[in-house]
Amino acid sequence: MKCNEAEKLILLQDSGEVVREQLGALATHLHDCDPCRRFQHAMVESKNAFPFLEEPSAAVLNNVKREARWLAPEKTAKILAFKPVLALAASILISLGIFFTALSYNSIGLELMMTETELLDASDQIVSVMYDGLTEDDLAFNFLMTYEEG
Repeated sequence: MKCNEAEKLILLQDSGEVVREQLGALATHLHDCDPCRRFQHAMVESKNAFPFLEEPSAAVLNNVKREARWLAPEKTAKILAFKPVLALAASILISLGIFFTALSYNSIGLELMMTETELLDASDQIVSVMYDGLTEDDLAFNFLMTYEEG
């Protein structure tokens, strides 16, 4: 057992909160450790020198709690400790998203253009360009005119 653990057990023993299983380990440590024996002796002497008379009032307890809160260091969110790492990770993800979006957009557009033109023969491509933008009535008129001539 380390001395800091023994000191905690001595304080718990003083307040009557120590577990019986820990008393044996504490007694063994106190048998071998002179500084911890002196600490325990100082606890007993201070208790005898300043006898406990009564419970402190609620006002005294509230004053102690208020003072403790005022003097306590402010807690910072644990996530703020990783703020630079999170910023770097976010910027990398955004950059990758932009890169892959730009890359995939161009390749899809190119594939669609190639697929559309590859489906048509050369003569059909010319006809497709000729009739592109005509209404159904215009196409019907052209069809009739083509077969009436022949």
